Amino acid sequence: MNTKTRKFTTLGLVILGLAAILHSFHSHVGAQSIVQSNPRAPLILDVAEDCNKFNYMRGLTLDEIVRGDGFIAGGKIFPGGTLVPGNQTNDPNAPGSFGNWVARGTSTGTLAEHIANPTQPAIFWTQYLLLDDGRGLVGEGWFAPSGANQTAITGGLGRLRGASGEMFTEVLGTNITGCGNYRLTFEFTRR
Repeated sequence: MNTKTRKFTTLGLVILGLAAILHSFHSHVGAQSIVQSNPRAPLILDVAEDCNKFNYMRGLTLDEIVRGDGFIAGGKIFPGGTLVPGNQTNDPNAPGSFGNWVARGTSTGTLAEHIANPTQPAIFWTQYLLLDDGRGLVGEGWFAPSGANQTAITGGLGRLRGASGEMFTEVLGTNITGCGNYRLTFEFTRR
């Protein structure tokens, strides 16, 4: 596999398995106080996707996907600002995470179609951010190869029940597993 193909394959994994956030906090307690004290303040979380927890239905490779093929991805949630831009060697399972990120979704076309149309949605997906303390957020949206994305916060779990607003995903780079590191920014309209 040449370097260009490997980059597109890595980009495909990053695009098709994502998530991450904007107002940085330094600890789990910080995230809790931001959400509780000012539900309209942006919340920022970092997500390290684990390629060992990413797969398409029936074990398809990216070169084999077609419109309608589903995937599931997983990773760990870290305080916003923990992960740095660029291709890194961080391990998603390193200490410091305080929750799990799970995404499931559907491809809108083949890998070749995604590369040829980088501004069009490549996937429609649901993201679950499940914090270790029982709280969680759920988002529903789309993601394009260019990084363009739009996700509605469709609800919350535990003390985040009733959450709504929008979530924005910034691709920071990759981690040691070859999958993406993301920064997720949540802008709440109500808690």
